[in-house]
Amino acid sequence: MSGLSSFFPRRTTNPASPSPPGATASPSAVGSPSPGAGPSSRTQSDPLADLRFSLEVMPGSRKYIFTPATRAEVLSKLYATFFGTPAHAQYFLPAGTQQVPANQLLSEVQKDSGYFGAGREEDDIITPGRGCGHVFSKGECCFRCKDCTQDETCAMCSRCFHATDHTGHNVSFFISQQPGGYCDCGDHEAWREPLPCPYHPPLSTEERLEESEMLLPRVVSPSTVIPVLPPPSRPNIPPLLIQSMSQAIAFALSYIIHHLSYSPDELTLPANEADLRLQPTADPMQKDHYNLVLWNDDKHSFDEVITLLCDLTAKPREEIAAVVDRIDDVGRDIIDFGFTPAASGAGRLLEIAQGIAQIDLGVTVRRAYDTFCEQIVGVMIEWLLDLTRSRLGNDKSIIREVLATELLAPRRWDISPYTSTSRDSFGNFSFGSSSRDMYSARDAAPSREPPVLPGGSRIDILFLYHTRLWKKPRLSLKELYGSVICINRAHRLAVASHFALSYPLIIDNYLLVDREAETSIKYFGLQLFTVPSVASHIVRHCQIITKLLNIITAFFTNQISDKHIIHPSSLALSASVASLNLPPANAPLDVESFPFKSKRFMPIFSDLRYLCHTAPVQELIAHNTEYILQFSKACQLFMCVNPNKRAASTHVEYETDAWISVFNVTLSLSRVIKAYGQAFARASVAELAAAISTVIHHILLVCALMDDRVDRTKFQPLAFHEVQFGGIGYQIVQFDVLDGWVSFHHSLHWLLAELFKHVDKLGPDALKSIGLADLKEFIFSYVNEHAMMGIMDFPLRVLAMVAQIRTGLWVRNGFAIRGQLLHYRDYMLRELCYDQDLYVLQTCLVIVNPNVVLVSILDRFGLTEYFAGDFVASKYEGSQLSSMVEEVLYVLITILSENGNAKQMSTPQSVRREIIHALAMGPCTFSDLVKRVAERLVDDVSFERMLKEVANFRAPESATDSGTYELKDEAYEEVNPFFYHYTRNKREEVENVLRSRLKKKTDVQDPVIVPKPFDVTHGPFADLPMIFESEVLLQVMFYSIYNVLVLTETSGATPPSAEAILDQALHLIMLALVERRESFSHLALRKYFPCPGDKNLVDVICGLEHHDKYKHYKSRVEWILETMEIHIPDDIRSRRRVFDMQPPAPSAEDAKKRAAKARQEAIMQQMKAQQASFAINFDDMDEEEDEDMEDASAEVTYGTCIVCQEDLNVNRPFGALGLLQPSRFIRRHPDSHQNYVNELLVAESSIDRHIPPNQGATIFPPSQEEILQSRNATTPNFSGFPAAYTRFGIYSSVCTHMMHLDCFQVYSVSIRQRHRAQATRNHPESIPRKEYICPLCKSLGNVILPVTNPLSITLNTTPFSDWIRAAGINILKSKPDQLLESLQFRNGTGEFVFWSAQDPGYATAVRERTENMEGAKMLDTVMAVSKSFSQQTRHLRDRPEPDTGERGAGIYLPEELVGYTISSLEIAQRGMEARDGLVVDNLSESQMRMIRGLLSCLTRLVALQFKGRPDEGREAVRQAIIKRLLPEWSRTSLTSFSYPLLLRDPFSVLVETAAVAPEMLRHVLILTYYACLARTVIGMVYILNKTRNQGTAPVLRRAHEDLFGDVRMFFMCVVRHSPVFEHTSKLVFETFGEARMEKLLYQFTLPFLRRAVILCRSVLPTAFSTPHFEPGDMCEYERLLQTLGIPPLSDLPNQEALQNSLWGWCDHYGNSHAASQLNCGVILDYPGVYRLAKLPLVLDSLFGYHDKLLVCQRCNTTPLDGAICLLCGATICFQSTCCKDMDYGDRGECNLHTRECGGTIGIYFLVKRCTILYLNSSNGTFSSSPYLDVHGEIDISMRRGRRQFLHSARWEEVRRTWLNHGIATVVARKLESSMDAGGWETM
Repeated sequence: MSGLSSFFPRRTTNPASPSPPGATASPSAVGSPSPGAGPSSRTQSDPLADLRFSLEVMPGSRKYIFTPATRAEVLSKLYATFFGTPAHAQYFLPAGTQQVPANQLLSEVQKDSGYFGAGREEDDIITPGRGCGHVFSKGECCFRCKDCTQDETCAMCSRCFHATDHTGHNVSFFISQQPGGYCDCGDHEAWREPLPCPYHPPLSTEERLEESEMLLPRVVSPSTVIPVLPPPSRPNIPPLLIQSMSQAIAFALSYIIHHLSYSPDELTLPANEADLRLQPTADPMQKDHYNLVLWNDDKHSFDEVITLLCDLTAKPREEIAAVVDRIDDVGRDIIDFGFTPAASGAGRLLEIAQGIAQIDLGVTVRRAYDTFCEQIVGVMIEWLLDLTRSRLGNDKSIIREVLATELLAPRRWDISPYTSTSRDSFGNFSFGSSSRDMYSARDAAPSREPPVLPGGSRIDILFLYHTRLWKKPRLSLKELYGSVICINRAHRLAVASHFALSYPLIIDNYLLVDREAETSIKYFGLQLFTVPSVASHIVRHCQIITKLLNIITAFFTNQISDKHIIHPSSLALSASVASLNLPPANAPLDVESFPFKSKRFMPIFSDLRYLCHTAPVQELIAHNTEYILQFSKACQLFMCVNPNKRAASTHVEYETDAWISVFNVTLSLSRVIKAYGQAFARASVAELAAAISTVIHHILLVCALMDDRVDRTKFQPLAFHEVQFGGIGYQIVQFDVLDGWVSFHHSLHWLLAELFKHVDKLGPDALKSIGLADLKEFIFSYVNEHAMMGIMDFPLRVLAMVAQIRTGLWVRNGFAIRGQLLHYRDYMLRELCYDQDLYVLQTCLVIVNPNVVLVSILDRFGLTEYFAGDFVASKYEGSQLSSMVEEVLYVLITILSENGNAKQMSTPQSVRREIIHALAMGPCTFSDLVKRVAERLVDDVSFERMLKEVANFRAPESATDSGTYELKDEAYEEVNPFFYHYTRNKREEVENVLRSRLKKKTDVQDPVIVPKPFDVTHGPFADLPMIFESEVLLQVMFYSIYNVLVLTETSGATPPSAEAILDQALHLIMLALVERRESFSHLALRKYFPCPGDKNLVDVICGLEHHDKYKHYKSRVEWILETMEIHIPDDIRSRRRVFDMQPPAPSAEDAKKRAAKARQEAIMQQMKAQQASFAINFDDMDEEEDEDMEDASAEVTYGTCIVCQEDLNVNRPFGALGLLQPSRFIRRHPDSHQNYVNELLVAESSIDRHIPPNQGATIFPPSQEEILQSRNATTPNFSGFPAAYTRFGIYSSVCTHMMHLDCFQVYSVSIRQRHRAQATRNHPESIPRKEYICPLCKSLGNVILPVTNPLSITLNTTPFSDWIRAAGINILKSKPDQLLESLQFRNGTGEFVFWSAQDPGYATAVRERTENMEGAKMLDTVMAVSKSFSQQTRHLRDRPEPDTGERGAGIYLPEELVGYTISSLEIAQRGMEARDGLVVDNLSESQMRMIRGLLSCLTRLVALQFKGRPDEGREAVRQAIIKRLLPEWSRTSLTSFSYPLLLRDPFSVLVETAAVAPEMLRHVLILTYYACLARTVIGMVYILNKTRNQGTAPVLRRAHEDLFGDVRMFFMCVVRHSPVFEHTSKLVFETFGEARMEKLLYQFTLPFLRRAVILCRSVLPTAFSTPHFEPGDMCEYERLLQTLGIPPLSDLPNQEALQNSLWGWCDHYGNSHAASQLNCGVILDYPGVYRLAKLPLVLDSLFGYHDKLLVCQRCNTTPLDGAICLLCGATICFQSTCCKDMDYGDRGECNLHTRECGGTIGIYFLVKRCTILYLNSSNGTFSSSPYLDVHGEIDISMRRGRRQFLHSARWEEVRRTWLNHGIATVVARKLESSMDAGGWETM
């Protein structure tokens, strides 16, 4: 039987394997093919043979060009091989489907068809003990609960997170940047307590133990093959199917490995064509067909690469851009290919490749055959990944298990005895009984095989070949491995074993070879090393810690050869070390070498730290001495690295930055040291003692220079000298920090400090168990006192150097030394180094004679002479000496009072203490708080719990606020002002805070802050307070005070740092009295020191008590003396009596001061009397002054010009700076959306009262109930307003600043000059659009508006009915005005052509105008801008344009400029509290002035058309307006093209009236209001008729019957003139009822009244002032009617004139509607409060199961970086190439959508960046997010990862910016403040 037949055994009748329905069993169907069988017969009989044959011939048959059809064919063959027979397809595909459709993946087909619940995870079978294992895809949201997880790497998918309760927990979320991670739900090792997830219930404890016992023995050997286990829920699967699945997967894996063996590890180019041909190849024909392949990187921009490739290849830019996009997506692509018989094409490719390589782009030139096969490899990897996402029936695991079996199977190199006569290069297989690898002799010895690994499995080779792949298959393989380790614990352990065995070679590739480190397989270790059982297994059986330490040692000693790190763990895989040219391993470290400059070493330390943090590994470290021995040797490597020497005379010439790399290395190591030290909490006393002795031994090797790596040219052996202090000689290490070399880095000392922190095992009681009395005896049993002094001296040198640097003695060493100091003492890093050195010093106090330690400190700081009374002989000068004294006292206070480590404070206690001392300085934000606390403590699970215990959170209130934390009052009791993490300035701040608090609490003017006791009662540090009885320390205290007093007396002034020194000295004394009150008091009295008069400490303290220059120390000195007086009362009283003094007699100087103060008070009294007299007399002068003011009205000024600073008055023309901007702001009521009708039915009656925002949390942060309620509140389009229902217009605004007209022209010239000078800058203004920036407030502008005073005319007081009668008579008497008739539209509703923006008559009239040219220039700015907008927006306007040749084209200014502006102002005030009763009272004077300016422009346009008339045409226009409003007149002159008045917005008629005839405003108001009522009825019928069948909100009763009267009657009167319309109206009224109709009529007509009062107040403020309203239930509608003098609709039966007018208007409309002459539909504006799209309350709702909402409608995909339009709620692809408009300047989709939605402005929420994007006319800016995290802070791009909640104030700020049309100015101001480079059009 051939090898093929052995691979496919003959099918026999097998009851266990029933045939699928409809299948026939035929032996020939599975037999081996005949030798002459073609492809079709081969397909029928042997899918594997067909696959093999197809792949053999495919490169040549496809001419080495890989197309989508090629991919489809490969996938089709793979699936056919995987199924084995078509009958097996039923196990994977829906009924009736025999094969996977072309170009589709199996998982996609299953998901689309819902095959056995695919795509619906909630339908999966729940199996206890089976974890979730959901593999995260790129961009998916993952959650982490710090309170529940074991470490920071555990994550949960959205489904599992929301199914479990995390109320009150510290939850964070993040977006998966790469695929491959998986959900840990259901894995008991990931959680502190089992999670009650309903989808993944845990096993019981007994079941878990049984599982462990069953699995562990099978994974001891890394080569173990995990068989497929049959779970209970597994369907009955035919063995042949399992076999075909295994064979297909095995073949794919073997194909991948085979062809990757010929791929290069590095992207190198051959030097010439000859070298090119010598490249390894799998091509049996070795044809000279070559491909040029470009690889992805993150260093070059798209444009740079595209431009380069276009230049080199001469291909079209569009083609190159598509290639570059594929490279970014896939990781590489073919740029060009070449082949000729002479192979000259290869030379061309090499030339192009060398040009590309010059900018360090990855490029290769290889045979087309190999490249083609590698592309097949990519498809196979994609196929394998798809299998992990697919299911067999309802089982999701079986395919993964088969794949895992083949991955973990050993690769075999057998040669089959069967010899094929065909040219099939894959024809020789050795299947044997195990059906393993598929290749023959040629496969047995490929040209580029990896080293032989002990595991020898396929997965090992794939790990090593990972660097040969490109981006997409790399990520796919990582995701595939992740799916395998999720199967069960056994698979995880097996994969981890293989990974650990391959780890040295993986690290070689990662550190030395890999170009794309971010996709390296090395990071897969994170998913393994953090699992306790896995970490324990690979540490025990694979010696992974040993390998890591060897790698670190070899790498940093530069033991690198041929891209391999040579170390003991790699010797078996490498050549003999003797044959390698390596630097000496024991040479000093070269910090300038490549290993230190590389940034990739950090993850290696992280891997080691992850391993050492797991509990089982910590047990191993604690109980096995080899681990601490190996680690000590690794730490020894970095001892004393990069030492510094003080530059005493000259500045260093070259400041290297190598110190940065060294700090990065040692700080990474120090985090591992923390983990190692913590492991010994699990050790016994003997094991801890052995570890300490081991570390001490290695430290002494360095101290004694027995380590060859220590630079002997910089360090000398330890030497001792005698130092005399206090009359006693001490043997001290001889070293001068000012003259020697000192390093910041002492990693072994840091490790020793960590071991010494286990004080519970180092106390006398514990040490007795190993036969030792105490810690001192234990240490001295290994080393003597001199050795211990040598150990202590190294950290002491660092502390002394730090003090000298801070003092300024190292300034000539430059910034480098300062930078090292900042890193060393940084808040977040200091506990890793600086705190450790202090603790070593503190520990030495209890081991060595404390006097020796104290003298050593003084000697190292160079202060022995100072504290011996001879400060003149000190090596320091002036302020340097005082600063050094301050520094040494700080060190002494710290080591004598800091008890955190001495009492073995738990981590929660340490966290509590750090938080308290950080907040004692004052309230701060969470971000500022964590900057003051060590990183380890911030990451601890107890941090936020402790924060809640000790601090109160103040939630942010305004849009600019951040949340702050303030220390609770009771927590101040725990504050120590001399906390060793405080700087001097911080200490003073805290002291002031504490004193202020005590002052309030005790009413003591100068309270004393008494130090806290040491409070350590057991352990080695229990006797540390006995040091306060040391005479050396007493001498330090004495001379600290004495020298300051002496220097003060001799100089007559306070010496430098005197107050700081006295602060610290007195604190030391107070500490001594707190700890050893009686003994210290007697010692202070007994011990005298040599000085004039031989004084003791009590003497100098008494001398300080009443010192004139140090009075603020009096309270502390009194406390000290009173405390001493308890024990030595007579001596204290005798000494204090000498200094007791009576209050001094007032001096002459004091008398002069008191007299001057008395004179000053007398003068002030006199001034008050004069002011009172002036106020009394002022009332009598008011009337005379008012008359004088009227006479001087011509002198009124409007302030000063912001350019020339001269007064603005009538002497020089001036105007207000304004901006006209096109707008699509005003919304029309959607006629088919019932929810908007319901909003109006439940809306408030008065919208001039505060209406709270409907978004954001009611309290911040929101409660859990509020979060749960909001989870399902998100709608598909985020409740955005449909963009189609908006009305276009021009909005006008002003910035309140004014300028002379000639100054404005000068300023405009300067703007053009700036644009020419800064040609490359993206300027905030556009000159073609006539824009400018206000020079004062930086607002955007494009016009200058005239400034006018309110009119002084009075309203016509004629009763309304009389006025109408008189108006009709006047029209009868007037003669026809031919000019006026020519200036009116022929086919409109009474508009005037001269008020159109594009009217050609304006230019003619301006040319003929000779007077008032200045005013004409301001009008011209308005007309020019309006005309420009009008020409561009014809498609956005509904008003019919005049016929060609007629005047009046374009925007109608009264309606679409003035009316639109007023309407927008009114809309912006909806829901805002009116200060004085009406909406108009909220408007500013500048806004009123702007409206008057716009109206004056309309008035001047009228005057331009009626030259020569005294009234400038106002009377003619006035009569035309009246004719339009009085139907009896307008109907007689109607043509067949005239429109009914009700088709026009009545407010525009009111605007026209205000411009030409303001005196008749009140009467026109009444007419236009009733026209508005009738028009609203028509519009409501159109709207409600389309929503009659939808549910509406109930309105129980009428609420405004007194305003509207009989609503039904009014409705019927309006619609009765058209029978069809009347019938529709009846149906609507019957459906909705009178109460609802009244409510809607109220809501729709209220905006007209609000706009009318704004217009009228602006024109005639005195005539339309706000009356006084009594507080009560008067609604806004009623208040407005009263203010405007309009009779309510309920009074209509008494208004005959109004009835006639209404009848005429409605009759005209009804006849037009019945005749269907024109479109009579009336579209009403939306009257509700304007809202933006409704974002979810919790930001992560956008990423969980709601992520399906984020689908771009343009490309129908979920964007990788999505944006939400806050106007319409649409999802947009942000800066994505898929939706870019190539024909419109490569504009991004945000810009494209802006044109369709907001016009020129856009507001977008960038989801993943968590930022607001404002766009305006191809410019833009970013703004802070409306979301805040639980601490009340913004989190841009979600870097911190905390859950974020919508903050109502910030969201309201975004809404107000939009409502006020402020986006243009916001963008301009941001661009003005920066040198912006542009590119906003790509957004």
